[in-house]
Amino acid sequence: MITAVLIVALVTAVAVTMASKQQFDIRRTANIFNNDIAYQFALGAEDYARNVLESDTSSTDHLGEDWAQEVAVPVEGAMLTGAVQDLQGRINLNSLLDGSTKVNAVMLKRFERLLRLLDLDEQIAQAVVDWIDGGIEPELDGGAEDDYYMLQTPPYRAANRLMVSVSELLLVKGVDHEAYQLLFPHVSALPNTDSGININTSSAEVLASLADNLTVADGEALIEARPDEGFDNIANFETADFNGQSLLNDHSTTYKKDFLGFKSSFFLVDAMAEFDQSTAQLHSLVERTKNDGVKVLMRSRGAY
Repeated sequence: MITAVLIVALVTAVAVTMASKQQFDIRRTANIFNNDIAYQFALGAEDYARNVLESDTSSTDHLGEDWAQEVAVPVEGAMLTGAVQDLQGRINLNSLLDGSTKVNAVMLKRFERLLRLLDLDEQIAQAVVDWIDGGIEPELDGGAEDDYYMLQTPPYRAANRLMVSVSELLLVKGVDHEAYQLLFPHVSALPNTDSGININTSSAEVLASLADNLTVADGEALIEARPDEGFDNIANFETADFNGQSLLNDHSTTYKKDFLGFKSSFFLVDAMAEFDQSTAQLHSLVERTKNDGVKVLMRSRGAY
C-alpha cells in the first residue's frame, strides 16, 4: 500500500513537472513569435516613414512638414508609434575631416563652440579628430591615439576611420556617460563628411555654435525668427533679426556660411510596435537621394 502511494506521488510529481515545463516552452515560443510579429510591424512603420520622406518634393526641409510629425496609430491588434529626426540638423562628427585626413577648420570650430555651450571640455573635439583620422599620432593638442587608449581598462585601439554611430563617442577620450547624454541630441555620425547643417531643423545649441559669443538663448531667438516654412535661402538666415542682432552684421568676423543649407538627405526613423505583451523598437538611418529614393543605411534594435 505504501509502495503504491509512493509510486502515485512520484508519477504525479513528474507529470506536474512536465506540464509546467510544457507551459513554459509554450509561453517562450509565443513570446518569440510575438516579438517577431512586433518587429515586422516596426519594419512596416519604417516603410511608411520612408514613403512620407520620398513623397516630400519641397525645396526645403523644416519641422512643419509631414515627415517631422510624430504618429501613434493602432493597426491590426498592434500599436505603432514613430518619429523621424533630421540628422542634418546636427553637427556631423565625421565632418570634422574634409574627406581625407585634413581637418575641417570650420566644422571643428563649431563643434568646439558646441562643447563650450554644453559646459564640456573643448579638447573632446581634438580627441574626436584623432579617433576618425587615419593617423597613429595625435593630430592636434589634446587629441589621443593608441598610446592613450591602450592604457585604459580594458585596453583598445583608436578606430582611425569615420564613425558609424555616435555611440562611439563613449570610447573617445574625455567623453563619459554624462557628456554623451548632453551631446547626443546635437551630433550625428553620417557617412558623408561634406553633409551640411540644415538651419531649419537645428537645435538652439547647434545654431549658437555658428559664431563666437552666441548663447543658447540667442539660438532660441534664432529659432523664433525662423519662418514656419523654414528659411529658403542663406541670405535671409544671415540677416534675420534675433535679440536685436544678426549673424551677418554682428558676428561677421566669426560666422561662416560654409556647410549650411536648408535641405536634408539623412534622417533617423524611430519606430516602436507593441503587439500582445511584446515591444519592438527599431532605429533606422536612411538616406534620401534624387535618383534612388529613400534607402536604409543601417538598422538598430533597442537603442541607436
